[in-house]
Amino acid sequence: MLEPLRVSFRVDASQKIGTGHVRRCLSLAQALKKFDAQSRFICRQHDEVSAHLIPTHQACDWLAASTQTFSDNDPNVAPPYASWGLVPWQLDADQTIAVLKKAPVDWLVVDHYAWDARWHQRVTAEVNVRLLAIDDLADRSLSADMLLDQNLDQNHFDKYKHCISFAGERVRLMAGPRYALLSDRYKLAPRYEFSKVASSIGIFMGGTDPDDLSSQVLLACREVAKFTGSITLVSSQQNPHYKGRLALAAKWPQTRVIHDLPDLSDFFASHDLQIGSGGGAAWERCCMGAPTLAVVAATNQQAVLPQLADLQAVRLVELTKSDSSLQAFGKTVAELLADPVSRQQLSEKSISLVDGRGSARVAAVLALAVSSDLTLRPAVLDDEALLLGWSNESQTRRNAFDTEPIGATSHAVWLRSRLRDTESCALYIAEAKNAMPVGTIRFDREALPGESFGTEVWRISYGVDVSFRSLGLARVLVQQGLERLAQTRVATCTVKALVKPNNIASMKTFESLSFTASRAACDDQTVSCFEKVLRPL
Repeated sequence: MLEPLRVSFRVDASQKIGTGHVRRCLSLAQALKKFDAQSRFICRQHDEVSAHLIPTHQACDWLAASTQTFSDNDPNVAPPYASWGLVPWQLDADQTIAVLKKAPVDWLVVDHYAWDARWHQRVTAEVNVRLLAIDDLADRSLSADMLLDQNLDQNHFDKYKHCISFAGERVRLMAGPRYALLSDRYKLAPRYEFSKVASSIGIFMGGTDPDDLSSQVLLACREVAKFTGSITLVSSQQNPHYKGRLALAAKWPQTRVIHDLPDLSDFFASHDLQIGSGGGAAWERCCMGAPTLAVVAATNQQAVLPQLADLQAVRLVELTKSDSSLQAFGKTVAELLADPVSRQQLSEKSISLVDGRGSARVAAVLALAVSSDLTLRPAVLDDEALLLGWSNESQTRRNAFDTEPIGATSHAVWLRSRLRDTESCALYIAEAKNAMPVGTIRFDREALPGESFGTEVWRISYGVDVSFRSLGLARVLVQQGLERLAQTRVATCTVKALVKPNNIASMKTFESLSFTASRAACDDQTVSCFEKVLRPL
């Protein structure tokens, strides 16, 4: 990459909006540092929450606080959360444009429920920039080059089809907790170690918790569930209820309130029951494998918690300020504390959903969309699970000549055999600059049907991770693979590929690299045979 990747984030935080949008954008900005990216935030001055949340080392352009009464000049099409912008969308768009024109960027990341397609289109019409929209709600029109929704859904294309056009693959969709934007700490942080005896509870009800559900939860745990073990409640000093929580916690031993942790990974891994709301923290708990009793604290959290509950990754309960709700909630706490089987199931199911590499994955997509900078390394035994997952991905199996899923045992035997046979197999993993695996390429020395070993022939096969398809990386992957093979040969050889008729993408890849195409018979079907003479380097 000749110039550093430049990324701007248009995102806000406030007592009303919460802190989750800014936190996940900060996680992505952190991950982009692996690409030497220059990240700047564009935020409006809402209240003390926003000013406190952006770290001093993070470059940020602050838009002035609103001095006028908010109104949308077309309320019939205004997004449900339009008031969260504080100013009319046209003014915010124009102010954002002014900032971007001073310092052009490659990507603009917009994580804001107040702005819809009108805002997106106004900005991109004035500034030459790719736009990534981060959303959860699908409640308004959108216009973007990429759309990211880190939440679960049966079909994200159906969820957003009324919001944005996916025709012609112009819009790239990154969907599901595979793309959960967690801080870099979550990749390697020690996970929760299950204990049959629940000796501690952790409470975190979100970065703002305006309704003070935190105090309700604490009361339910102590006075209804009669829990006598350790309880730690995470709060913010900027929260108007902070002093009240300190006073409440002082009523019981082993009860403390801690504030403003840089991240919550250690906290989520340290307690036998977590009680919390939705948003990004839900995915952080999953990544840590924390058994969780979840509460919907805001309407937009309906996009996260019910789906996790359906998968039995959290136990979902209702909590209001009524006495009956408090009693019911405390009863549920007591039941779960006394049920180690259920807590273990919650832990095991939740940890299977999130690998902690979502931010690194999205950062790699943004960087590779600008510059196809890949590195090949030889595969090793530690790549076994990665390669098996790629092999059994649905589209890969459809393009394979044997479409049946590959078993873990047979794959393990095959991989060990291939890695030992370095004279007739070369297997590589392609990685982005941040070491994110992007794809694989393999060369097997063999005789194709009707040929002898008199001429050195290598059969090529490759695959690109589903997150990185349609970025033009297949051509780069194959080109670099050919160069690596040529470096190992002392004589001219032939590289061949057999491609099924429906695998148009692979055909285009080989054609672009000047492979000669012909027809061949394979497994009782006619396929395309691509051939290229390779001379040693």
